[in-house]
Amino acid sequence: MSIMKMKNTVILILTVLTAIWICGCGGSQKTSDVSGALLDAQEPKIDWRTLPRPSGGLTLSVDSESITADEVINPVRQQLGEMAGQMDYESFRNRVKPLLGTVLVQKVGDIRLYERAKAALPENIDEDIINKIIEQEVQIFIARYGGDYAAAEKVLKSMGTTWKDFYQFQRRAMLVQSFVSTEIRDEKPVTHSELLEYYNRMKGEYFTTEGLLEFRVIEIEAAKFADANSSIADAEQKAKSLAAMVSEKIKKGDDFGELAKQYSNDPAAKNGGLWKPIRPGSLAEPYDAIEKAAENLDIGQVSEPVAEGGHIFIVKLENKQVSSCKPFEEVQGDVESRMMYEKRRKRVDNMMEKIMSQVDLSYAEGFLEYCTQKAWRDWQMSG
Repeated sequence: MSIMKMKNTVILILTVLTAIWICGCGGSQKTSDVSGALLDAQEPKIDWRTLPRPSGGLTLSVDSESITADEVINPVRQQLGEMAGQMDYESFRNRVKPLLGTVLVQKVGDIRLYERAKAALPENIDEDIINKIIEQEVQIFIARYGGDYAAAEKVLKSMGTTWKDFYQFQRRAMLVQSFVSTEIRDEKPVTHSELLEYYNRMKGEYFTTEGLLEFRVIEIEAAKFADANSSIADAEQKAKSLAAMVSEKIKKGDDFGELAKQYSNDPAAKNGGLWKPIRPGSLAEPYDAIEKAAENLDIGQVSEPVAEGGHIFIVKLENKQVSSCKPFEEVQGDVESRMMYEKRRKRVDNMMEKIMSQVDLSYAEGFLEYCTQKAWRDWQMSG
């Protein structure tokens, strides 16, 4: 995979992650808690000693930070282990190196985004307010474990991190969120005509409930009555007679499901003739006759025998959902929220693409090679 393809993949990943910050914004402005511009919103095992020694260094320097090999390997370590267990080293290398490259590009992009977020901080930022917000996030994390500080700390240790790292992560996330929120802000209001155009374009996807039919069927197939001593007409007459007898039993109160198990030639007979819900217009001939019969029934009603293409169907309607579309006036708020979200997503796409275009990893080939070798060696030693 080329570096450019890796970048394109990572732009998508970063955009989806960033969307978490903007999807809750809806169509309204969120009041900041921080003054200024801070916040808005496995082939048999090979002896690893015979492999070439890793080269390229243990870390990769990016601006004022460094990325270790484990930081590149750990997010996909389980996947790498599964791959290593199924191929030799050269096959592993060819598969894994591009994958690790994608992780590396993402991490470099994260660093560049953070650097831009730090650079955008106002000089008079109130660190006490920042620390207070971070402490609130810490308390929320502890609350997830019943308010047990020791239990939360145990979880952090199992992740190979510490409270100090957790604080730093929260600060980093907060600054990046603030920066992204500021960068994608658009003060221009959405017009009524824009909302209506978006509604008409997207109503089939978001605001329309499709029709559904759920029914039971007793299918009697004329071919089942055919033999060498009878004509097609005889077979059809026998099928009609059986269908009429079954229909009469239903009218007298016999259980439809039990009759389906006893007489129906349909695969669903073992389930009492119950089909999975279908969309109107989705059945091919001759089974479209079932749909037509069901549409003319009320829930609980049973049709007369319907003959079509050598089959006779008796249908009982279990449930019906009529297709409907919510009017614009009813969903205008939702339309505005979705439209604003999509506009923010586009601005995030553009911002991330610009940042990732500045990521040059041509110098990182040796480091990626080292990460690939280390991932293989780690798996060999773990076995």
